[in-house]
Amino acid sequence: MTEIAPGDEFYFQWHITERCNQRCAHCYHESYSSRGELTLPELQDVFAEMERALKAWNRIGSFSLTGGEPFMRRDELYALTDLLDSSDAVGYYDILTNGALIGSDDVGRLRDSAKLRRVQVSLEAPTPQDNDAIRGSGSFATTLSANDRLKAAGLEVAVMMTIARHNKDSLSAMIDLLAEHGVDTFATERFIPEGAGAELGDAMLSSEEARETFELVHRLGVAERRLRVLMYRPLFALVDRDDPTVGAMCSVGTNALTVMHDGTVYPCRRLPIPLGNILEEGLFKIWYDSEFLWKVRDPGNIQGCRDCVLVPLCRGCRAMAHFASGDCFASDPHCWKAESCSA
Repeated sequence: MTEIAPGDEFYFQWHITERCNQRCAHCYHESYSSRGELTLPELQDVFAEMERALKAWNRIGSFSLTGGEPFMRRDELYALTDLLDSSDAVGYYDILTNGALIGSDDVGRLRDSAKLRRVQVSLEAPTPQDNDAIRGSGSFATTLSANDRLKAAGLEVAVMMTIARHNKDSLSAMIDLLAEHGVDTFATERFIPEGAGAELGDAMLSSEEARETFELVHRLGVAERRLRVLMYRPLFALVDRDDPTVGAMCSVGTNALTVMHDGTVYPCRRLPIPLGNILEEGLFKIWYDSEFLWKVRDPGNIQGCRDCVLVPLCRGCRAMAHFASGDCFASDPHCWKAESCSA
């Protein structure tokens, strides 16, 4: 599928449930309760509001359907993919899943989805022992099996790895493994100590470790090209500011929103600051009347970034700043350029 130009895209991360069949140690969820979970008619009303906003803003929608584990609401998930497939306001969507519940019928159903770009699963290490210590016993084998079945059906698969101190040295081996299994794209996120993962605060990278990790991911992705490595994340611009495929400004307040299982809207899933409820306030009121969003849109309010030449390309991660310091307008604690922002 053709990528949407950044100026034309608006991204929704849409959590259709908090329920999950796994309990990953680093998970950002605090609860796995279905309390407040929207019914299918309510989910359809949510999409109608999203579609209305996209058309009014003259934007093309990209979506991530996720949870919790979205296949725990299989019927509702497919009802929503049908809606997305039929909407001229939608460019494409991804499904973010742990893969454990994907059966042969699901593979066929996903293969027939017109606007499904890729299915994203997660691994934390290239060995069962190290991966399963985070994601649960048997999850390594289950995830790779799901990948292999999806790939055999001609579907595109991405793997997400959350980088922390316990797995940062296994990146090269991870890419070897993923290339062997035909994975299409590989993406990384920095571990943020929130939700259940708050108990693993010591696992967060230091600034120097983050720099080494970003530079390694860049080298593996750009120089070796064993598979496509996505680098659309804040701080990658510090590695290579001239490559448009490397780095991306934090999307909070610019071109993205997260909608939760009960309709609550966050600026980002990793920045759980409630902005309102999509079924009560609607997206226009949330987007235009939020004092928080207006404040974060002004880089002059972001400590450590206001004088940086990379502000148009980065701004750091507001969620990382929030959970590291309690202030989402603080400097990204992993930014190794913080002492020389004008350079």
